[in-house]
Amino acid sequence: MINILHLYYDLLNLYGDNANIRAFKKEFERNHMKVKVDFKSLYEEIDFKKYDIIFIGSGSEENILLAIEDIKHRKDDILKYINQNKYMFLTGNAIDIFSKQIIAREHIIEGSNIFDFETKYIDSKIFKNAGGNRIVGECIAETDLINKKIIGFQNRGTINLNISNALFKTKEIYSNDLISTDEGFNYKNLYASHIIGPLFIRNPYLLDYFIEKILTEKKVKFTPNDKSAAKIAYKKYLENFNI
Repeated sequence: MINILHLYYDLLNLYGDNANIRAFKKEFERNHMKVKVDFKSLYEEIDFKKYDIIFIGSGSEENILLAIEDIKHRKDDILKYINQNKYMFLTGNAIDIFSKQIIAREHIIEGSNIFDFETKYIDSKIFKNAGGNRIVGECIAETDLINKKIIGFQNRGTINLNISNALFKTKEIYSNDLISTDEGFNYKNLYASHIIGPLFIRNPYLLDYFIEKILTEKKVKFTPNDKSAAKIAYKKYLENFNI
């Protein structure tokens, strides 16, 4: 049995992030595992120890701030969950929730302080086609986890400073800080990326990596679906853009 928690499903699902949950559920079930998905949000009681996977997606700036205030009250439980090597996935600006503070133009907002990095609102226009001071565009990255390109999209108004243990490598313009090539971060079995799309729909080989990793820990054999629609779409994307 795999138990998954979609945390802040109602607040942080700006780019259809719940499709990541559906991708995990479908692949686990195809590999003969029962899956139960719970949906929890602000102020609800949560028994973190029952979950194998926790997922948090992206949202508006206002909803991210609501989630930060809620996470502060759950900090001890979250840290315990992470330090027990359980799986947590963050996509988009869910990363910002875990920073120690957010530098928001004219003032500083206290973060959850789960990790010791800072978030800063972008204060100048970067892309001509963006509607504001945002990072917007298709992102191609590499990772040590799999020997496949990572594809997806970014649409964010913040950067993250002083992050170590990057999850992906990408062009500077899509990196955590716009200076390095580091994108996202990894700590134990917490994996965070700014890439949306949704991440695990557009990157079926990355999904396979985590499905196999989790099933192996449960002593269940993993069988990939090499002819899935997601893998056909992934290969076609690489062909179309000569990646």
